[in-house]
Amino acid sequence: MTLRTTHKLKLALSDKLASEAPELVAVAQRNIPKMRARVSGEIQQRYLDIWEQALGNTSELQALILDESDEGLSVWQLAPFAGAFTPQERYYILRRK
Repeated sequence: MTLRTTHKLKLALSDKLASEAPELVAVAQRNIPKMRARVSGEIQQRYLDIWEQALGNTSELQALILDESDEGLSVWQLAPFAGAFTPQERYYILRRK
């Protein structure tokens, strides 16, 4: 995934979080246990801990989603939001300029 694609998805997720926070938090809460079962490294588990902790605070979660630092981009690699966008939404997000 390119940085441009990542940036588009992060912005779209942040926008969606503003209007659909409970739904997106529920998606992440369902995904994190599945992800924990698939990753074994300490760093990956720590990244999932970071996501899990942020789920209780919308502004913290939004800041984490938008974090463009090296660590923020690393944490994003384990973002628990698979299923947050419909295929049509994702297509639209990735096609807009």
